[in-house]
Amino acid sequence: MRRLLVSVAAVALATASLGACSSDPEATAPSVSASPSPTPTPTPSSVVWAGAVCVERDNLKAAVAALGHNLSYDVTSERSAIEQIDRQLRLQVLSVANAADQLSTALQGVPVDFVAANDLVVTVTKAKGDTTDAVTQVTTSLDAAMSADNILTGVAEAGKALVGAKAAFEAGQVLVSTVVDATSTASGELGDAFAAAPQCAGDGS
Repeated sequence: MRRLLVSVAAVALATASLGACSSDPEATAPSVSASPSPTPTPTPSSVVWAGAVCVERDNLKAAVAALGHNLSYDVTSERSAIEQIDRQLRLQVLSVANAADQLSTALQGVPVDFVAANDLVVTVTKAKGDTTDAVTQVTTSLDAAMSADNILTGVAEAGKALVGAKAAFEAGQVLVSTVVDATSTASGELGDAFAAAPQCAGDGS
């Protein structure tokens, strides 16, 4: 009996020893931590600003190019002609005015510490003022044409609006040229910002 008890004890001890020596590989394997993903480098605020300016530059160019194009009116009816000129021309000049405003908004968003852009902002803003004034002259003439008491006065004011549209087109072209030159020939920090902005890949011409 004693020999049997010793044997049982020996078996139990051996089983315990085997259990201690053999363990789950997953439990004992060293943990491998995933390497953190690299943090993308943020785009400099000057480049973001330059990109916004180029987008609005291109929108302005398209609006100015459309001014005065495809105007059509019924020459057999003077009142109808005035209404058609008003409807078509007003949409075109307001499109130019809106594009110029959006450009101005983009320019004014220049980072406060990006002093290299100051001269550009001043130059383009002045040219934008000339375009806005010309557009105002057109809309004033259109308003007068639509509210005229007689056909002759209405026709005369509509004629002024058409002449004014030519001036607005020329002022818009100057504004487009100003901002295209400023963005495509800039040097130093300013040039680097425009060169790095994907929206400025073209020169806007």
